[in-house]
Amino acid sequence: VAALCDDGSLVLDVGCNEGYVASMVMQLNPTTKIVGIDIQANRPALIERRLYDGKRIPFPDNHFDVVMALDVLHHTESPTALLSLLKEMTRVSKRYIIIKDHIARSIVSRWALCFCDILANLPFNVRCTFNYSTEKQWDSYFRAAELKVTERPRRIHFGFGVTEHYNPIFKLEKVSSAQKV
Repeated sequence: VAALCDDGSLVLDVGCNEGYVASMVMQLNPTTKIVGIDIQANRPALIERRLYDGKRIPFPDNHFDVVMALDVLHHTESPTALLSLLKEMTRVSKRYIIIKDHIARSIVSRWALCFCDILANLPFNVRCTFNYSTEKQWDSYFRAAELKVTERPRRIHFGFGVTEHYNPIFKLEKVSSAQKV
């Protein structure tokens, strides 16, 4: 994630929790400034964090160089809510969105994701909605939010070798008016 943020970027971490990943990104690139938003504050924050309603991001249009959501969007109530939040992220971004989330590739992978999600979130009182998308659904969300994939890092070294297949990272760019034509 740190490699996907340009030097000097102002970044919004949507669903930051305590901001652990954001704090690591800032350690790797001290010129990056990250602020976070979340719907709960059940752990002490390691970064500047604001609470918000989970729907309207409390910042003006085009405020951040990068907006990221890491393992967050599958916690939305529905595909409609996921798309709505993705559009909000696009609204407050000047150019880039970084998404790291899950891909359900089969019924077996969906059950495995559910199991892992419960284990990872239960200790922190994070509600699981099991709103996992397929790759085709992710593509449709990105198009609907007027985003295009510019990078999809490979050979990710965590998650026991399954991360790239089931938990990808997407760097997306806002589609300009000229690109829409």
